[in-house]
Formats: sequence, C-alpha cells, structure tokens
Amino acid sequence: MKTDIRENKALKALGHRIQTLRKAQGLSQVRLAGETGMSSRYLGEVEAGKRNLSFGYLDALAERLSIPLTELLDFEKPEDRAAVLRELNSFLEELPLSQLLFIRRSLRMLKR
Repeated sequence: MKTDIRENKALKALGHRIQTLRKAQGLSQVRLAGETGMSSRYLGEVEAGKRNLSFGYLDALAERLSIPLTELLDFEKPEDRAAVLRELNSFLEELPLSQLLFIRRSLRMLKR
C-alpha cells in the first residue's frame, strides 16, 4: 500500500518535532537550514510535513540541535522535557538578576 507523502502522519509529526526543537533553541529556519546544508524552503516543507528527509539531514539536524538522533525521532511524546528545559533556559538567560531571584523564590515555594 503506497502512502501519499502529503498525508503521512509520521512526516507531519517529525516536522512538528523539528520545528519545536528549533524554536526552543531560538533558531530561525534560515539559520538552521544553512547550518545543516539545506535550503530554508526545503526545511520549511519538512517542518510542514510535506517533504521527506534523508538520513544525512536527520543526523545533521540532531547534531546542530545538540541532541541524540534518537531524541529527534522520538516525536510521539506530547512534551519533550529537554526541549522545555532548553526553552525555559533561553528565556531565563535574558532576564535581569532581580527577576531571576523572584522566579527562584517562586519555584522554591512551589517545591515545598
């Protein structure tokens, strides 16, 4: 049975996974595409689930996103802890110390 690539749920899930990880690291499509040797248009179509990827591109994406290839392909989880932590860290890095101290106090209260 042949599956139309436009309707492939796995490709859509993989594309969404790549997009989520890219955004969590604050990368644009243009930058990620350029750093992995593909065009930004091609990466956009991959993220939309409309294009397939070679193993070489999958490996390049995983390497650039600093994650194991298996984590890149683990797109069936509703939330990825590592991606969430990276996204939180990118937000925190931009805050002034006073806000960081407030957040730390708030988190300590939640932990109790």
